[in-house]
Amino acid sequence: MPSPQKTKGKGYENTVAAWLTKTYGEKFMRVPTSGAYLGGSNHHRRHLMTEGQIRSFKGDIIPPDDWNRFNCECKAYKQFNFHQLYGDSKILDGWITETLSTANAGDLSLILMKFNNIGEYVAYQGHNRFEVEQFTAYKNDWNITSHARFWTPQNIATVKLLSTMDHIRTATP
Repeated sequence: MPSPQKTKGKGYENTVAAWLTKTYGEKFMRVPTSGAYLGGSNHHRRHLMTEGQIRSFKGDIIPPDDWNRFNCECKAYKQFNFHQLYGDSKILDGWITETLSTANAGDLSLILMKFNNIGEYVAYQGHNRFEVEQFTAYKNDWNITSHARFWTPQNIATVKLLSTMDHIRTATP
């Protein structure tokens, strides 16, 4: 029998997949193994997989086929010590490490978080330059804002654009 924490996490992942499906009109699914298949110590498995297989198992959400740069972790927790955002948060550092351990170069990596009786939040890498009115910078690399502030029509379009780019283009002489 799964632990209550795993059940809660799985439920949030399903909720996020359903919300993304509704928002974008394209099918998103929860990764059956919650990203554990490629995360952490299982990173070596990537060498035995095709690009499509890797895309299906990175993060917690399987995006549509053309979303080849989308990498999303989902976290549902009872609480979060927000004051640690102004110093060190071992739990957030762990989530960031987990997210980036499955990412490919050029991926859009997001961490969607839900805390009991507090709300939902989005963490994203600052270099992505989303239009967000209010956010907290964490270690100069990541920004954290509320779900409502992040998912504006402009950012919804930007998430899709950054997630569906075929490759990173570099200037040629």
